[in-house]
Amino acid sequence: MIRTTVVTVAGLAAIANAGIFSFASDSSDQHWTLLGDPHGGHYALEDGTPTGSLMDLFIDDHNGVLDPLVFRVDFNAHLDIDYASSSPIGGGKFLHTYHIEGDAGWYTAAGPVLEMTVDGGLLTIVGDEFSWDTAGSIFGADTWAGVQYTSYVDAPDYGMYEGMSVGPQDFSFSLTALNASGTIPYDWSMPGTALDPQTMLPVDEIYAEVSFSGSARFIPAPGSMALLGLGGMLSARRRR
Repeated sequence: MIRTTVVTVAGLAAIANAGIFSFASDSSDQHWTLLGDPHGGHYALEDGTPTGSLMDLFIDDHNGVLDPLVFRVDFNAHLDIDYASSSPIGGGKFLHTYHIEGDAGWYTAAGPVLEMTVDGGLLTIVGDEFSWDTAGSIFGADTWAGVQYTSYVDAPDYGMYEGMSVGPQDFSFSLTALNASGTIPYDWSMPGTALDPQTMLPVDEIYAEVSFSGSARFIPAPGSMALLGLGGMLSARRRR
């Protein structure tokens, strides 16, 4: 009996691990994390932090014992929203739902750390029939939406390898203090935003605090996998 295949496949499965990523809104505490405005005939949500205004991106060892990796990064995002539906939930309130597609990325001065694309994600937010209140969520998972990460970090102990994620993968942005004034410091004026009854998109520019979390699974690059496979074959034993 030759056990080479078993050793090789087991080795490859063991190194496919997940990274968990996050940032808190207050890690860039003098700017709105996200802003939205009409953009080329549609409505887009984009990062509100100017270049050079850095935040902390944390990469955790899939809830293991190691301290998280911390990167001081520029956050960039462009997410297009497309109205889907509104459902009454009682008390005169409605749950508004939108489809999301676009990209986000986290960059140091030396280059990218992590990038994400999404197609078919969702934005959900409660408000009156033609308005948004102040809190909502943007999220997606690859079981029902197109979510893809690209890692530029090689940190096997944290489940991170350079290259594209292989799934499962997901993300969520939590929106709070959403408003139409954009004042800094925020004075609680113009909370939420009105919607155009025809398009159900905001009629004003909007501003929000946002926190992020996400997870994805990565495997080593093919060259590394080939070396591991060779190691497995060399260490295998033939049993007659």
